[in-house]
Order: sequence, then C-alpha cells, then structure tokens
Amino acid sequence: MSLYGLMAVFADPEALVEAARGMRERGYRRMDAFSPFQVKELEGILAIPKTRLPWAVLAGGIAGAALVYALLWYSVEVDYPINVGGRPLHSWPPFVVIAFEAGIMGAAFAGFVGVLAANGLPRYHHPVFNAESFSYARGGKFYLLIEAADPKYRKGVTKGQLTRLGAETVEEVEA
Repeated sequence: MSLYGLMAVFADPEALVEAARGMRERGYRRMDAFSPFQVKELEGILAIPKTRLPWAVLAGGIAGAALVYALLWYSVEVDYPINVGGRPLHSWPPFVVIAFEAGIMGAAFAGFVGVLAANGLPRYHHPVFNAESFSYARGGKFYLLIEAADPKYRKGVTKGQLTRLGAETVEEVEA
C-alpha cells in the first residue's frame, strides 16, 4: 500500500490553527485541514488559492449568448430569409431576449462543470476516509493532513513535529 500522508487529530480549533501555522513555518506546503465548522484563520495559513470559477461562469454566459445570437442571425439572415412587412431581416430586439436566456443557461452549465473540475470530481472515495480517526460521528474533532507528496515530508520527523505541536493522535493515511 502507498502512503497518502499523515492525519493529526486536535481537540479544538485553536490547536489546529497553531499546528497548521507551525507546519507552514517549518516549510510544509501540501497540507489540508478538516473541521466541523469554518475556521477563518486556516484560509491564510493553508494558502488556499482564489477560485477562478467566476471567470468560467462569465465565459460560459458570454459563449452561450454569443452562440445563440449567431445561430439566430444565421437562420434569419442567411439560411431562411423571409421579408415580413418590409421589416429588416436582422431585427436585434427579439434576438437579445433569446440570447440572454441562452447566456444564463451557458453560465449555469459552466458553473456546474467548473465546480466539478475544481473539486476533482467525480471522485468516489478520497484517501482521508481511510483514516480510522477521521469520523465526525465520534465527536467533531479537528484534523490536519500532511500529504506524503510534500517535499519536506519525512514520516518519522513529520509525525514527531505534529505530536510536539499538540496532536492527540497522528495516523498514517493509505492512498
């Protein structure tokens, strides 16, 4: 079995924050924290990158609207032009309404696909669930995961550092 990392269990959020800060100061970069509620301080310590999802949603909305507008224009101007009452073929006001609706649909689709991609889904099982101690049913502890892929990771050294930082238990997580 290959090792995914080490999971350290802490009793309270303050201990988790201090441990994450301590491991960051020691040079660890590939780590994640798990908590029963949001701990604001962890966002800066773990260096969670800003999401690019709003840009994907914007691009999906613009692409959907542009594609449908172009389809409408092509069908009325080129493919099947019908002159009704001397009106211009390219009458943009009704096109805009349909293009707007398609833009909303494109944005929603891009958001859905973007969330799946950003979260690495579909993933049916994450390795952290292999840890015996990782269960919110046992009382809502606070967890810090140090991945074995981190360049600073050394099993014995990392385990000792986590223990010195106040971990109740430190457990190996299999991939």
